Amino acid sequence: MNTDERYYISSNKFSTQERITKRGRVYDIIFRIVTLDGVEKQKKLSGFFTKGAAKEAYLDFVQQHCELTKGKAIRKKKSENATPKDDLKVKTLAALYFESLSNQIKDATIYEKKKLFDLFLIPRFGYMDVRDINKQELYKWQDELWTTKNTKTGDYCSYRYLTKIRTYFSAFLTWCSERYETTNYLLQIKKPKRRTSKKDMQFWTRDEFNRFIAVVDKPVYHTLFMTMFYTGRRKGEILALTPNDVDLSKKSISFTKSLTRKTLTKAPFEITSTKAEKKAATPICDSLLQELEQYTPIGDFYFGGDTPLTDNTIRRTFNAYAAKANVKQIRIHDLRHSFVSLLIHLGAPLTVVADLIGDTLAQVTKTYAHLYDEDKQSIIAKIG
Repeated sequence: MNTDERYYISSNKFSTQERITKRGRVYDIIFRIVTLDGVEKQKKLSGFFTKGAAKEAYLDFVQQHCELTKGKAIRKKKSENATPKDDLKVKTLAALYFESLSNQIKDATIYEKKKLFDLFLIPRFGYMDVRDINKQELYKWQDELWTTKNTKTGDYCSYRYLTKIRTYFSAFLTWCSERYETTNYLLQIKKPKRRTSKKDMQFWTRDEFNRFIAVVDKPVYHTLFMTMFYTGRRKGEILALTPNDVDLSKKSISFTKSLTRKTLTKAPFEITSTKAEKKAATPICDSLLQELEQYTPIGDFYFGGDTPLTDNTIRRTFNAYAAKANVKQIRIHDLRHSFVSLLIHLGAPLTVVADLIGDTLAQVTKTYAHLYDEDKQSIIAKIG
């Protein structure tokens, strides 16, 4: 280190980190300094065998190389010498962050991340320098986040939703730390706990679905809902189907793509790969085969013609027919749960379930294993 180096320092705050090396346990001491031309950076003094030795080195460094001044003076110095490359505001870096993700993840995922950033992060941190996001700021933000309510229902946002926001923010802060030598203090903050009552999974039995489908008098919706129930596939995968994907002679459907409305352009939808990216054709049952044999698709998309059916129209139609059939209201996605419940009731192992609905075994086990509870009781009873 150049003994003539000089810096500004506005606080005596520092942190120590413990490491295990070939020499044994050592301690590093980390603190922030500002160069004379106004650039703030993180400083680390490394490799001390005791915390006391690390602190002594820190005090010695400050005494020999730093001029103590107030934070405002430092910020003023920084602003006087700032250049575009020194702009480390969250809003600026977020734009660069999403640009860096463009070839790594799907546009739909980027769309979702951006939406959550715009709702929960940019309003709070947008014009804040990422180097100023310390533990105190993050604790305050996290406490506020965990009291957020859904504006439509008035209920607290789900634990899963809040965790997703926190995870996205942490990933961004880690990206900043890798590129700009900042610190992701969110990694040092525990995630809050919230006791929430687990909601029962909603689905229709086969009898309930039969009552529902009996009142569906529009052919395109009759076939659409039959396909959803008897394949358990995600709505996006079904809406992306084209006539070439359906092979009646082989009693199969090829789910190789998915439709998403979450686009980064002005396009109303985009066709992407499926979530699990499984390419094999999926066999279909005779009930669905007979339905598809009587259906004639018109246009590029199997359901909708030149453009796929819209989500709102499908949802309104589905709810209206459910009310007419006098069956309990469930979500469109719950038809997927209904198919899985049917498979499990018929004795299908989870590996087969995962393959048929195009999901991973791990996710299927996590989501649906509890549906085997009745089978467990039956097996135990047979033991005697």
